[in-house]
Amino acid sequence: MTPGDTEGRLADARQRGDADDLAEALALDANALLQKGRFAQARAELDEAAAIHRSRGRVYDEARCLQFAATVSRFEGRLDEARQRATQALGLVKQTGPIAVSAFAELGEIALALGRFREAADEYGASLEAGRTTGLVDTARAALLRKRAIALANTAAFDDAVRDLDAAGRLLQAAGDRGGATRVLIEKATALRHAGRHDEAEGTAMAALDDARQGPDHAALTDLHLFFAAAALDRRDAGAAMTSALAARQEALAATAPTSYVSAAVAIAQLAESAGDRAAAYEALAAGWATVSDLLGADAARATFKPLLTDARSRWGSEAFDAIKSRYEAGRRQQPHAPHL
Repeated sequence: MTPGDTEGRLADARQRGDADDLAEALALDANALLQKGRFAQARAELDEAAAIHRSRGRVYDEARCLQFAATVSRFEGRLDEARQRATQALGLVKQTGPIAVSAFAELGEIALALGRFREAADEYGASLEAGRTTGLVDTARAALLRKRAIALANTAAFDDAVRDLDAAGRLLQAAGDRGGATRVLIEKATALRHAGRHDEAEGTAMAALDDARQGPDHAALTDLHLFFAAAALDRRDAGAAMTSALAARQEALAATAPTSYVSAAVAIAQLAESAGDRAAAYEALAAGWATVSDLLGADAARATFKPLLTDARSRWGSEAFDAIKSRYEAGRRQQPHAPHL
């Protein structure tokens, strides 16, 4: 059903005064509004639908609307209201069943957004527990395990995070989700690295690299090369770090992944500057500005790279910075059709 259809159905239900049809039309239109980013109106319609169900004594439907409204409230950044609605939903369903799975997961998302990582891990754990008796599919269980692993890693409980990721990986492999399983290996490698288990981390990343190359999965390859850059720096091998950062930048372009591209460009600039090659550092940032402008627009590129270049100017001094900039721009004019990278 298209957004126009939902609006028409909602208007018709209001005109006819059929409360039951109105509640259903409100939920459908709220979903359409959410897809268009109209969060405030979507939340208001879900609250209205929940009130109708409450007046009719339909506890499950009221809880369903409240849980959906909690998610919309979080998207708005209204985290207190999101928590209130999710908690209300849990109270209605007695913390069991599919709504409880979603509501506990929502509370985990809220806690994660607030940086309350131990609380987030507990909420995701409650969601997993609620899902034991509801036929939660393997991919959904794996997603919750991955979320809990993020929360656990942020409390430095790396071994527990690795156990959750191992379990998630097995579930995704069994479900035939090869890309998801590769992503879990990358997350596991990162957790192992932060735990100081460097040999295990790099071995896990190499296994993920083999899987990612078979696709090829350029997004996964980007993240893996960024991982290898960080791991090389752990070993104080700046040359290997630069090689990996350059590879990450190329894979990010192939994946059309602007955020990862920025991470790679910044890593290249930092490594070049540390090696005393300010020209290469400037080039990485300037080329990054041009590329992100192509991908996301001039405003996004300026917001990302202007502060970085301003900081470089401050560190190097205006005269040295301007000289490097002039040489770069002169070289670009001589190669008008040169690629950004």
